[in-house]
Amino acid sequence: MKKRVLSLGLAVGICSVLLSGSASAHVVVKPVEVPTASFQTFTASTPNEKDVPVTQLKVVMPKGLKHVLPTIKAGWQIDVEKEGESEAAEVKSITWKGNTIPAGFRDDFTFSAQVPADAGKLEWKAYQSYEGGIVVAWDLAQDKQPKKADGTPDFSKSGPFSVTTLTAKEAAAKTADSGTSEWAMPFAAVGIVLGLAAIFLATRKKA
Repeated sequence: MKKRVLSLGLAVGICSVLLSGSASAHVVVKPVEVPTASFQTFTASTPNEKDVPVTQLKVVMPKGLKHVLPTIKAGWQIDVEKEGESEAAEVKSITWKGNTIPAGFRDDFTFSAQVPADAGKLEWKAYQSYEGGIVVAWDLAQDKQPKKADGTPDFSKSGPFSVTTLTAKEAAAKTADSGTSEWAMPFAAVGIVLGLAAIFLATRKKA
């Protein structure tokens, strides 16, 4: 019985390692890769890493975006900062305020936009405000992140911005196919592990 439990535990453990993703405590704008000139819905994933509520989120729009429209979000006031007039106006930033994200929770803030026609990168700078006036600025390049005395990243007041890569549609399609293949391998490995576990248990029963 102990060996059976050990085998099942090993299979479950391997599955967990293969399928687990890395968690992020930052404000992160997704998706991380989109085709050039496409219309996309972006999500600013916003966790509360402190012991006081989050009261506001501001996301600065990268240059070159068109037709930027925030999604209605119940309970939140949405301020859109623009530069210019009518259809030529450029959205500079979107701010959500008037509500809170309690400690230990997270929320998503979405908006749509058409991305530039040229390949490149969109750098998403965000500013997360907390009750009491604390503001954490997610606006640094990865290699500019300040460190604590022990050498680990210090996210108390600042952190890295997230990046969306703009790729030509043909390249994006190849990346999607590659991603599917990469996921197929872990799932195949999981199937093999579970199959071996089942064979082991069947052999033990006959013995």
